[in-house]
Amino acid sequence: MNNPITAVVSKEVKEVWLRKDYLLTLLLNTVIFLGVGYIFITQPTQNETIKKLFMELTFVIIPPFAMWILSFPFIQEKFGDEKLLRRFESLLTTPISLPKLWGGKIISVFFLSYPIIILVVMVFSFIWYFLAGLNPLVILSIPVWIMALVITPMIPMIYAAFSSWSILRFSHPRLMEALNFFAIGLSVLVFLSSGKIVESIASGHIVNWLIIIYSIIGIFLAASLVLLLIYKLDKENVTL
Repeated sequence: MNNPITAVVSKEVKEVWLRKDYLLTLLLNTVIFLGVGYIFITQPTQNETIKKLFMELTFVIIPPFAMWILSFPFIQEKFGDEKLLRRFESLLTTPISLPKLWGGKIISVFFLSYPIIILVVMVFSFIWYFLAGLNPLVILSIPVWIMALVITPMIPMIYAAFSSWSILRFSHPRLMEALNFFAIGLSVLVFLSSGKIVESIASGHIVNWLIIIYSIIGIFLAASLVLLLIYKLDKENVTL
């Protein structure tokens, strides 16, 4: 018998991949962030250290932001719209548990939105090389690549997880989305106030191994919290 999560992921991903608007949206977002990257990279500066900091910034900040923008419609479609159209009623009557159903949908959101990370990173690499004469593959450290390709993409997914839980749990998800934004902003402020970012920038880098460790701990705690909320939310508690 197939794994129920795998079956949900396969169904959800295939439904979107077969649509023409998915590739169009992916291409459009890539073009938009191509322009954003061009603005960042062509900033006039003669200081090599500042240029390298700008390079780290473009790879660490912009790709996950692009992923968040791309994932937002999928969150609404796979949770909000299905709830509004009463499709969740039939899903809740199936033998699959709510956490597995939710997990399959969240994983599908990840598979559908992560390609923008690869595309934006590739575009930025070419722009930095051809416009600034700097090769990110040589200049950027291993922690920066880990942060750009693995850790920061988890931030939009944490947002997706909390948003989907709030959509299922409450009848006024807009309020919960506002609270999600507040929680994310508060977490960023706490992280910045620790002084580690400032110390890292003073050393000529935005990301180092210590920042990686703090980021992993933060993502682990956030993921643990949302998993706890989902497992405490059984099918009877879903607000339809």
